[in-house]
Amino acid sequence: MDEEEAVDLSEFAEDLSDGASEAVDQSLFTGEEKKVQNKEEEFSSMLHENFSPKQIGSIARYTEPVSASVALDAVIQMFKDDDKLMAIPVEEYDHVVGFIDRKTVDSVSGSMWKRFTSSSITEFIQRVDVILYAREYIENNLKKVSDINRKYEISYFPVFNGKSFFGMVSLDDFLDRTAEIREQDLAKASAIQQSFFPHGDVTSSLPYKFCFWNQMANELGGDMINIYRLSDSCSLVGCFDVSGKNVAASLLTVTVSTFFQSLLATSNKDRNPVHIIAMLDAYLARVVPPGNFITAALCYVDYEKKNFCIFNCGHTTTYLIRKQGDKVFNVSIDPKLPPLGMGAVHDQLMASLENRETKHPYNAYKMSSGIHLSMYSDGFTDMKDEQGDRYEDVRAKDFFVKLYDVADGEVKGEVEKTVKEWIGTAILPDDVTVIDIRF
Repeated sequence: MDEEEAVDLSEFAEDLSDGASEAVDQSLFTGEEKKVQNKEEEFSSMLHENFSPKQIGSIARYTEPVSASVALDAVIQMFKDDDKLMAIPVEEYDHVVGFIDRKTVDSVSGSMWKRFTSSSITEFIQRVDVILYAREYIENNLKKVSDINRKYEISYFPVFNGKSFFGMVSLDDFLDRTAEIREQDLAKASAIQQSFFPHGDVTSSLPYKFCFWNQMANELGGDMINIYRLSDSCSLVGCFDVSGKNVAASLLTVTVSTFFQSLLATSNKDRNPVHIIAMLDAYLARVVPPGNFITAALCYVDYEKKNFCIFNCGHTTTYLIRKQGDKVFNVSIDPKLPPLGMGAVHDQLMASLENRETKHPYNAYKMSSGIHLSMYSDGFTDMKDEQGDRYEDVRAKDFFVKLYDVADGEVKGEVEKTVKEWIGTAILPDDVTVIDIRF
């Protein structure tokens, strides 16, 4: 280049100096992708903090609306540029009237005729008349959203916060969050239910050996174990099985537990197990819904007087087992009382106190070293293997006879092993509880 043709670069220099304060995208030089959150995502994240996980605002996603007059090709390009974008809100006269979704755009993209004849997206808008509000609760609106989807095949809904467009939600968003909330609630409820089962400090303080194993068929169940300490030497142990399953059954197990907790809180001095069980039945008869009942096997132990009694209220057979040398002595204790929750147990027990000549509706025994007591819920005998065969009572009795020789610390493991080996890959149909008491 000749000297006469030199170019004056002063203007370019001024432009460079003026632009020195602008942010420089380092990825243009390093090849690294910018780690900057999308402005829309950042905006949505900030707004979501003002809502609880149960409110619609927490699942709404903000996407900048487009005008109904926008070119179809422009919208097609928007979907191509963002793989995560499933729908775009559409405005008419500054008001969101509906959406254009990816499925619709994909069908249009594949038709050259539609693309040539359609200058805007107006004819492809899925118009939505219903409006959801960010502070409304998800579960309260789930049925409405589901019904609209089923009737009109509308999948996306506008969400407003006050009078302002806040974002959009889909039926899938509703279902996913509802499932997530219910799963979390069930986990919390399960932890609460398990907290009512006897803790190690309670079982270790008993003057006899006590252990139990429990597995619910679902997150919540209808089996319950309770230990009520009347004194240092007297205790009442119960194995309860509520009719029904899941949430309703679990609420009734908590009801049983809170009854005994209330007795402890009020420093109840009544040590007569007949009075206590009669009082329990009278209480349950007031709170248990018609058609429901609770079976129970309760063992009252007076360690000082060396005797114990079994109250079987419509429950599975309870076994007393003792070995002497090669001889095995076992006693099967079947129900003498109906299930709890109907008032009949209270009436029969109180009648037995009034009339001494009537036969007691319970079994009383003298305690001696070496006696083992086995109580269980019917989920143990009802469990099925992969071929659908039930475990049945005969196998259960044989199992408890063999369990007699199992060391104290290995009882839980033996029960768990037996259950898992029997059901294999089959589903547990009912809650299973096994209690092992050793005098």
